[in-house]
Amino acid sequence: MLHFKPNLFIPGAAKSGTTSLHNLLNQHPEICMSTVKEPGYWKNERFKHFKDIEKENYLNLFMKSNHKIFGESTTAYMYYDTFINNINSNYKVSPKFIFILRNPIDRFNSHFWWMKGLGLEKSNFQQALTENLNNEFKPYNYYPKYYFQFGLYAKWLKQFYNCFEGSNIKIITFEKLMNNQLEAANSCFEFLGLKRLDSISNHTSNQTALLKNPQLYHFLNKSAIGKYSYTKIGKYLLPKRTIDWIKISIKNSLKNWGKEKASYPKISKENRYDLKALYSKDVSDLKKLTHYNYREWTDFNS
Repeated sequence: MLHFKPNLFIPGAAKSGTTSLHNLLNQHPEICMSTVKEPGYWKNERFKHFKDIEKENYLNLFMKSNHKIFGESTTAYMYYDTFINNINSNYKVSPKFIFILRNPIDRFNSHFWWMKGLGLEKSNFQQALTENLNNEFKPYNYYPKYYFQFGLYAKWLKQFYNCFEGSNIKIITFEKLMNNQLEAANSCFEFLGLKRLDSISNHTSNQTALLKNPQLYHFLNKSAIGKYSYTKIGKYLLPKRTIDWIKISIKNSLKNWGKEKASYPKISKENRYDLKALYSKDVSDLKKLTHYNYREWTDFNS
């Protein structure tokens, strides 16, 4: 069985509105976005060894219809060489890529407090920044703490511009999306060769939430994705249908897991100044690479 090949990817950036964009694009009658937003299929370390059942499961994420565009939005694709390599090895005609980028300072802050809400970050802001600057970026399989590295947009996008035609890459910003979702969505539709829409249902991006029992949540979540040794052994003891049913049941229960809405603090002037200095070179490179001034990121245009 051949791999199903979407012709649209939203590879990032994380904590920059990809969920909102995914749902907005799915409102177009000629677009079908995957029912699971981030399947991670094209970066999977087992990609070259996928069995037919795994290929079929991926296909089933997309409604069987006569849509012109089929897309998915795995944010990790932006940071993995394996994604680009797998695309180049399997596509004769390049897919389209839409990146949504957020002021890297605000993206850092959002990512940090999101991890706090998940109970996965114990350090304070300054400690987390120091740790980030001292940590080498490595491939990851669970919630990553690369707050600083994920905002180095020029570094990651260079790989895409080196491997794909610029005409197949579109950049929009989180700030413009939040200011006018219809206009931002229509600019994407035009990029994809589709008709503009007269109206659209606005979508609120993922908000920071506090887990009521983070330890149990992550135990169940890791069990569902096979992070523990007993889940790996289970595949030899139970029928695959049973294992899949258990995983789906756990994932569905986690969707309704006890969470409390929370608002995170604004970043301090001192931390904002430090991050501006750290990101300035990359933002300057980004402007040259994408031929856009990012005027809405006032930190870098004063």
